[in-house]
Amino acid sequence: MDHAVFSALGNSTITLIDSTVLNFYNPSSYSSLAKGQPIFSFGISSRLSNYSENDVSSFGSITSIQHFAIAFPFAKRFGLAFGLKPFSRRGYEFSSRKAVGQDSLYYNYSGSGGINEVFIGASVIALKYKGAKLSIGGNAGYLFGNVTNTKKSGLIVSGTDSYSGGISTKQINARSFHYEVGMNYSQKIKKHHEIGLSAIVEPFQKINGSYEDGLFYSTDINNQNILDTLSLNDTLSGNISNVPTYTVGLSYTFRFKGRKGQNNELNSVISAYGSYRATNWGKFENTFEPEFSNTFLNTSKMTFGIQYVPETGFITNKVVTNFYHRIKYRAGVYQFTLPYQRNGEQVSDFGTTFGFGFPIVVQNSLSSINIGFTIGKRGISDPQVLKEQYYGINLGISIAPGADRWFVKRKLN
Repeated sequence: MDHAVFSALGNSTITLIDSTVLNFYNPSSYSSLAKGQPIFSFGISSRLSNYSENDVSSFGSITSIQHFAIAFPFAKRFGLAFGLKPFSRRGYEFSSRKAVGQDSLYYNYSGSGGINEVFIGASVIALKYKGAKLSIGGNAGYLFGNVTNTKKSGLIVSGTDSYSGGISTKQINARSFHYEVGMNYSQKIKKHHEIGLSAIVEPFQKINGSYEDGLFYSTDINNQNILDTLSLNDTLSGNISNVPTYTVGLSYTFRFKGRKGQNNELNSVISAYGSYRATNWGKFENTFEPEFSNTFLNTSKMTFGIQYVPETGFITNKVVTNFYHRIKYRAGVYQFTLPYQRNGEQVSDFGTTFGFGFPIVVQNSLSSINIGFTIGKRGISDPQVLKEQYYGINLGISIAPGADRWFVKRKLN
């Protein structure tokens, strides 16, 4: 997960319902935004990966715009959001050499591209009574983009850096509609405690599009300008599918009694978030490739995050609070399995996260700058099998109006 707020919380996405955070991972959150306080959210993510297998290692990196979206509440119980967010992303490259008689062969495998989603979402507070609140919502979007797998194989020419050989490309171009639904229920317990239950359902859906399959020859497979086309089929249509996914999450918030700080009484809050996601890869389809056989394994993901805010009323207490009282401190951990296996063992991914939220206290604005860091490792227990050690850096900016709030009916005396 690349969102700066949620990546710092161990990728616990659906349980954080905050009036200052645009949470498009759980569309039921839109109606919980502060009245008259629309939020514009923008994010950039970067990932640095080190791949190793036996004594061979390589390094790769990828940086991209993660999302931009806007959300606002209206008519007391409703909320609306729209924007652009990532749906899937592909980025890898690895190579190998193999001796064949007196010659050496070079192999290179790479994947690139991504599928994005233009979405619009809405939510409503269906129940609000004596400390209980139930919100439901949904996102509907249009998927577009492409992902490409490329395989290069060539003969290593002694004394040169060029490899003559073949290039095989397979590209899927997605153009399809997509939707998901979510809910959140929260219950205040006395004055200082609150618990929450969230759920998201992304049912089975077919993703339509087109498929290109090409085979090329080149005297230098690393030079894309000197290719000879052997075969090219760019007229195939069909579909792949998303994978039915079900996520549930719990949250707990404790508000401390007023604690004396250096100059004032602090209103501190600590919150914990956890979620479990199950994905049924047995339902995955790919009609673009007739020879496709689904060997994917079902996956699961567990996340846990914690957030501490020394002073929640920093806007009213900004004159007497220190800057570090206003920062949101976040940390988390996650573990999930991937849908494939090596040597009979399912590949897993484990990571730890931390980050900070820095409020922009200008004209009583709810704007903020958020930073999230991730350290993770992907692979299996066998030390001889390919592993990935990665580091994620995510930056997010949330912009909200200040004292001059938007969408507020003005009154003249």
